[in-house]
Amino acid sequence: MNMTRLFAAVILSMFAITILFIALSTKPIEEPHSGVMVSGRPLPDFTLINQDNEIFSLGKVAGRPVILFFGYTGCPDVCPLAMRKISESLRSMGPLSEEFAVIFISVDPLRDTPDRLSRWVSQYYPRAIALTGDLDELGRVWRAYGAARLEDYESAVRSGDTYYVSHSAVIYVADRNHVLRHILTPEMDTEAFRQVLEEVYRS
Repeated sequence: MNMTRLFAAVILSMFAITILFIALSTKPIEEPHSGVMVSGRPLPDFTLINQDNEIFSLGKVAGRPVILFFGYTGCPDVCPLAMRKISESLRSMGPLSEEFAVIFISVDPLRDTPDRLSRWVSQYYPRAIALTGDLDELGRVWRAYGAARLEDYESAVRSGDTYYVSHSAVIYVADRNHVLRHILTPEMDTEAFRQVLEEVYRS
């Protein structure tokens, strides 16, 4: 694993967790769709395009627990690890796994076309919902979740045909009401990961 990319992923992950910590330490936000990630509050909604070129928002998976991760198909390390961990944990749950909506949001819309996203997620978890879309809309989603910085992405794209995208390496787990309950990492033990998912399923 390239240490520079790993360091960048860790820094962004710390940024996302810092957002959560600040939210826990301050007065809850009153507006339900404020666009800020807050523990114990609904996930910020969005409108993006899935791998079948269909419009998708969280309302499409109403009533289902959500596992949400940001990444890109060209990611050499963190993203495959995260998707494998999600897949292994869900498959160990048997039929209960079908209750969860697994959502993968691209941080590289230039290269992550719907077709490419479809092929990539199928390698790990065929039932995953893979999303891309307009860069401005994606930028708002990245910011709301502390996943990536639009200016960093635009700088990476300008660097040439081969580029790596800095992004967080955290996995958001929300309950059936799409309220954030846990922030996990790809490095977690599969059994611990599964236990969190079972807890959310029962909630």
